[in-house]
Amino acid sequence: MKNHTASKPLNKVANITIFFWIIKIISTTAGESTSDFLGEHLGTATFITLFLLLAGLIASVFIQIRYKRYVPWMYWTVIVLIAVFGTMLADTIHFVGVPFILTTSGFLVLLLAALAIWHRSENSLDMHTINTPRREIFYWAVIFLTFCFGTAAGDWVANGLHLGFLDAAIFFGVAMLAIPAVLYALGVNSIALFWISYILTRPFGAAGADLLGKPTKIGGFGLGDGTTSVISLIAIVVLVALLTVADRQEMRKEEHVYNQ
Repeated sequence: MKNHTASKPLNKVANITIFFWIIKIISTTAGESTSDFLGEHLGTATFITLFLLLAGLIASVFIQIRYKRYVPWMYWTVIVLIAVFGTMLADTIHFVGVPFILTTSGFLVLLLAALAIWHRSENSLDMHTINTPRREIFYWAVIFLTFCFGTAAGDWVANGLHLGFLDAAIFFGVAMLAIPAVLYALGVNSIALFWISYILTRPFGAAGADLLGKPTKIGGFGLGDGTTSVISLIAIVVLVALLTVADRQEMRKEEHVYNQ
């Protein structure tokens, strides 16, 4: 007998597991290091690259929304493109003369506004029920703004406040672990905890990328932005491949149950 519960709308985004958080943090590192590498080597072609990245990002989001189910490589491709484009956009706005404090506060306002509009429209910010095109659009808009805000906040703390890469990485690492833990102890619900944790991983990953990639004379480990980017992207590919294999095995199990 067929299991008709399988016809319920499927969540279109990744499940929140330890793999999710590992890949998310690595993606922020990849976004920061790739953006810095491209910005350093492209010069006046930066704006053309931004346009091409935006076109690729829009196309990948459109494909993600049109597809009927969550597919690991599709989902994480969008995340990586957002990581690179969001970082480059925030950096470019600063490089044309906007102070870190203004880019940080501006993106924070936009992020909070997006969350408020989403909640007012759907009466929820639940990451487990992203199963309609409108919810997907809200979801990806918020994800994009978390990367922009995180980039600006990370640069403000590390450079604007002259904290340095190591201290900035420690600062955001402690914040990423301590703030959700305190809020959990205070009874804050899991949805709010997820978004707070998600936002905090971005500046932590950005500070970590700068710590690894920047020259030792300015407080980094000297690995190089290009090398940091390549290592991060390879790690993402390997982890997403593992998730893809697990996802296909889960699909076979679901099909077997459905056809019984």
